[in-house]
Amino acid sequence: MWSLRKGKILAWLKCGAAIFAAVLFMAALRAHATSAQQVKQPWHAPASAKAVTNPVASSEAARKEGAELYQKNCVICHGAKGASNGPAAGSLPQKPANFTDVKMMNDATDGELFWKITTGRAPMPSWQDRLSERQRWELVIYLRDLARKGQYKYLGSATKS
Repeated sequence: MWSLRKGKILAWLKCGAAIFAAVLFMAALRAHATSAQQVKQPWHAPASAKAVTNPVASSEAARKEGAELYQKNCVICHGAKGASNGPAAGSLPQKPANFTDVKMMNDATDGELFWKITTGRAPMPSWQDRLSERQRWELVIYLRDLARKGQYKYLGSATKS
């Protein structure tokens, strides 16, 4: 009698374990699909943000301040030259923006860059409460410098015919 009861208990335990494993597998699959979907979604600023112009004049002082802010806050992910190759970039679920990508930077308005710095999107934090409005605009000025420098990164690499 005990062996019959023991057999039924074991059968129920095996069935329960199989169901539990299937539920865990489905939950993990859904979490992976959701995170992959979130990572691949394009990041668009609203039209109202894109239309905003930079109120801070592009000056040597603004570029210098922007460079200091970038070195202090952005290099870890975006890299020293803005090529999305900072020390933490490899551990992120999505590659950080590459500010040497001429097409991307030509397509982005100052207002859009400012909006993205301000609002953030995981894994990038919002800088609204950490940097003043002026500092965020100075960062935009510096990002434009990185983009200009990126235009020239391939000079001299062409082979002679």
